Amino acid sequence: MKKKAIIKAVAKGGIADRIGLFPGDEIVSVNGQGFNDFLEYKFLMTDERVELKVKDRNGRIKSFTIFKSFDENLGVDFENPLMDEIKRCKNKCIFCFVDQMPSGLRNSLYVKDDDYRLSAAFGTFVTLTNLSQPELERIVKLGLSPIYVSVHATDGKVRNFMMKNPHSGNILNILKFLISHKIYTHCQIVLCPGINDGMVLKQTIIDLLDMWPYVLSIAVVPVGITKFRDNLYPLRVFTKSEAERVIDFIEDVQNRNLIKYGSRLAFAADEFYCIAKKRVPDYENYEDFYQLENGVGMIALLKNQVEKHIKKLPRNLGQKRKVILATGVSAHEHLRQILNPLKKIHGLELEIHPVINNFFGPSVTVAGLITGKDMMEQLRKKEPADAILIPDVMLNEGKFLDDLKVEDVENYVGKKIEVVSVDGRSLLNAIIGNNWRI
Repeated sequence: MKKKAIIKAVAKGGIADRIGLFPGDEIVSVNGQGFNDFLEYKFLMTDERVELKVKDRNGRIKSFTIFKSFDENLGVDFENPLMDEIKRCKNKCIFCFVDQMPSGLRNSLYVKDDDYRLSAAFGTFVTLTNLSQPELERIVKLGLSPIYVSVHATDGKVRNFMMKNPHSGNILNILKFLISHKIYTHCQIVLCPGINDGMVLKQTIIDLLDMWPYVLSIAVVPVGITKFRDNLYPLRVFTKSEAERVIDFIEDVQNRNLIKYGSRLAFAADEFYCIAKKRVPDYENYEDFYQLENGVGMIALLKNQVEKHIKKLPRNLGQKRKVILATGVSAHEHLRQILNPLKKIHGLELEIHPVINNFFGPSVTVAGLITGKDMMEQLRKKEPADAILIPDVMLNEGKFLDDLKVEDVENYVGKKIEVVSVDGRSLLNAIIGNNWRI
């Protein structure tokens, strides 16, 4: 079946809008060449003179000649950017979070993707275990850089064991092939106690640093464990002392890297600092925040943003206002410290409520994995408040993990809920209310 590049949306004022393209039109070829996905499309569109062939919604073929700058795009979104199916994961990782979820959640949560195209375009992590040599060469040809790679261990036997895939142990050779063609990478290590920590972690870091400058960053994140692990490998969470040792090791590596490379390169996820009950490093320590979406530096960034704007707030609200900020257990104490100066604002009562994850189990402490049901049960008992705030990371397309909507929770608890972006300015504005804006 031929892959089709059907236009989903056209940016107003863009090239596509000016030449008269519409949603539902199909781009057939660029400079006489067909393409298999949006990556090849973008590669072909780098030419400054472009011959475009389009089949409109009525089936008529139209041709356009476009003159554009090198980095100027057409201004369209496709219905399916991949133009075929997502490449599914072939691993059976002992720590896979998808395998730890019960049935009955939204369908998208059970999709195990391992697609290098999504990694290059959106920064999703891939294991590189399901790539053929032609696909590796395609990454090089199209200049898909950087790629986000789930490494976990460079020791082949350990990686094979962790991923239950006999082809996964070849990771070092694959990475060396990519960097030999100047493909940059961001790497993550999901750390499991007693398996890929200790000396295995040390060797993994050494091997990855040997690939500098093409390894841009290394994130070390703790394994996530839910209560739904029947018949799965017996993993456990990190203890406080173990988390402290991981942090000490990473910070020692950072100090040496600063001297040798001028960059820290390796970073421990915020969750390690939460487990260890240690203060997170300062904003400057996270450099370019390469792996923010991986939970690396989020607390430091929020603290910096709050401190930047907090002096602009009023000293007196003029009227009483009670706000409840619902968040994950792991971020609770850090948020309490960051927002502590708000206690000085007369008329403001702020409660930071840690939502215990009864659905997945108490060892899951991040805000992004809180369900609507847990929100319902725990917020229902709260006294009336002027506002209940929740971070937007709890939702996907307006729904919690268990497919409940914000309105469902509001109706059950009888209180208005406001979804807030996870940035300091938005958070402070939401806390203070409509009568004040930074």
